[in-house]
Amino acid sequence: VDTRISQYEMAFRMQMSVPELRDISSEPKHVQDLYGVSEADGSFAYNCLMARRLVEAGVPLVTVNSATNRDWDTHGDNFRSLKNTLLPVTDRGVSALLEDLQNRGLLDETLVVWMGEMGRTPTINSGAGRDHWSMAQTCLFAGGGIKPGQVIGATDKQAAAVVSDPVGVNDLLKTICHLMGIDSEKVYYTPIGRPVPVVDGGKVVTDLIA
Repeated sequence: VDTRISQYEMAFRMQMSVPELRDISSEPKHVQDLYGVSEADGSFAYNCLMARRLVEAGVPLVTVNSATNRDWDTHGDNFRSLKNTLLPVTDRGVSALLEDLQNRGLLDETLVVWMGEMGRTPTINSGAGRDHWSMAQTCLFAGGGIKPGQVIGATDKQAAAVVSDPVGVNDLLKTICHLMGIDSEKVYYTPIGRPVPVVDGGKVVTDLIA
């Protein structure tokens, strides 16, 4: 517990030590308009702009969260939520981030990954929602080392099962490590000698790499 508390305190100090990074008032209007943000509005678009500012400042790993918790967990009212709330801001925020990174010469050395931990059921439940589905999902890769403009793999017409070029979780992890220059074959050992590999199995998705 003490270790976890100290980690949270360190994370807080790291964020508060660079207040100028959190102040987007210095961003030109055309950049703010690209993302569709107003100053410190806390939206997904604002978080994407903050990600670019952190990358530009040399932060090696940035996680962009959605604006509210569990907003993609569409067990009810899935289609209206996607159309009116989730997809428009995601499309604008992610595309603005990629365009902004490209315009600043940062995209070639910045790997951008947009994904969740699961897909959604191909069937619709009684609340017009879609539930958890681990058999198929979509991930977006862009930037550092990625060959753009392609789709790898396919599902059946119900989006229920993978029918070609399956890519597993460990394959994704292996590919990300490869692109970041991390030795995914390395194995660490616990104090009692238990092996903990960086990635347990998997293969690099070579078709994804430029």
